[in-house]
Amino acid sequence: EIKRVLYRAARNGEIPKCDVCQSEDAPYLDMTPNSDTHACRSCVSNPEQNLSIVMEWATGAFWCLKCKEVMHKLGGENANPNEDYKVRTTLEYMDAEESLDERRKAEHQLYVQELRREDMNIKHYLIEKNWARSWMMFRTREGSPLPGRITNQKLARQNGTLNPNIRLPVDKYRPAPETHADIISEKLWKYLYKIYGVSGKIYSEDDVQYPEYTRLKAYIDHFKSSILAYP
Repeated sequence: EIKRVLYRAARNGEIPKCDVCQSEDAPYLDMTPNSDTHACRSCVSNPEQNLSIVMEWATGAFWCLKCKEVMHKLGGENANPNEDYKVRTTLEYMDAEESLDERRKAEHQLYVQELRREDMNIKHYLIEKNWARSWMMFRTREGSPLPGRITNQKLARQNGTLNPNIRLPVDKYRPAPETHADIISEKLWKYLYKIYGVSGKIYSEDDVQYPEYTRLKAYIDHFKSSILAYP
């Protein structure tokens, strides 16, 4: 379901940037289970990325990168009938009418998956608290509406830089209602950014390296190390 949401977003809006090089437009989606990687043509062709099957946004075509020496299209009249059936049924699913209930469940599953992530060495991002609450309502309460764009402008000073006076959580697993933002993993941030967009700038732990952000850096460090307090 997560792949279908990403597919619809790319078909209805701007093509996302490549998750690998982070510079070129990404016309392909990795179809490997548990991967939501968007890739540009150059990165798809790079064997070091270890991609096997990708889907092309614009055409709905599936491409194999492993079973032959060159990238080739899957399915079609001359393909193995089983291969062609899998391609057609997958594309029909991707093009089917969206179910908000299925999307709600899929997004909540993604949230729980990232909440349980123990690798805290990956980059983490800040997401404005009120928007995060709206998203929580959508994924946990049937009938709740989709949230709009992520309201990260509320975390900024007038010049657009991150406000050093905001409050952040210090424990990954305990609610922190009096904070201005939540701290989330890079994978979760990339999904939310691609699907919902953002008003304002993107803020991550890279933005708290200057002396005026010493307090915020301490918040994030405590947050990332808090998993050690739980067996």
